Amino acid sequence: MSDEEHKSELLDVFNDIMNKINELPLHPKNKILLYSRYLLSKISWDFTVSDISKTWICETLDSIATKYIRKWLELPVFATLSNVLLPQNKFGLNIILSSTKFIQCQTVSRSALKY
Repeated sequence: MSDEEHKSELLDVFNDIMNKINELPLHPKNKILLYSRYLLSKISWDFTVSDISKTWICETLDSIATKYIRKWLELPVFATLSNVLLPQNKFGLNIILSSTKFIQCQTVSRSALKY
């Protein structure tokens, strides 16, 4: 599968699941848990085996995720997500963006190839 096919498939899956999560009648914290535990786990294999650039992930997937996270938490457009992305021991919500998950998956892949 080429990189462009991987990108289009990944974008379709990401948009589809984010729309489904958004439509569920759940508390925003539960929507964020679904995003963190289900969606990021689902796309982690694609992050591990494909050779997609981090720039593309930051520009497309991160922007979609931050749009929905802002909507769920009712944050204005000019608000920063830096406090939300902090770990829980630093009074954040421990949200991981897709670019961070991508770096984690690439690190695991490189480590496995090294040994």
